[in-house]
Amino acid sequence: MSAHSAKTAASWIILTLIIMQFIPLERINPPEDNPLTAPADIVVILKKSCYDCHSYQTKWPAPAYIAPISWAANAKVAAGRRALNFSRWRDRDSKAAALRMHAIRKTVFDGTIHEQLYYSWKPLSRLTEEERIVLLKWVDNYGREQQTGFKNSGNTLQDKSF
Repeated sequence: MSAHSAKTAASWIILTLIIMQFIPLERINPPEDNPLTAPADIVVILKKSCYDCHSYQTKWPAPAYIAPISWAANAKVAAGRRALNFSRWRDRDSKAAALRMHAIRKTVFDGTIHEQLYYSWKPLSRLTEEERIVLLKWVDNYGREQQTGFKNSGNTLQDKSF
């Protein structure tokens, strides 16, 4: 390959990358219409580890504004919000609520890192073992509340036993 053709190819690549920056994406955080209501410690854990992809409180990092990385980030967040969205949590369908909690339990219990690239880039967002235990207890408690209609206060010895 001659020096002239290499320069031409490089110019075309740079021009293509520049043009790609003008392709609009839906990188928005709509208002929350039915957000999750949960104990404060649960919300803190979920915000740390899950909300960037599973809520309308996404903190878009700088690379999320540079194509083609922005396309991948946008697609991952959109898919995460479709799968589970803490900003649209409450609905009247108890079957949907049970499915959401089952999905959370499975992911947390299995200890799978379903988005390894995200957690490699933001290692402090990974759940600690203690946080996993707290979330699993919350999920189990949430399921019992839905079945019985009674809320576990967590204030009595009986409420704290799992």
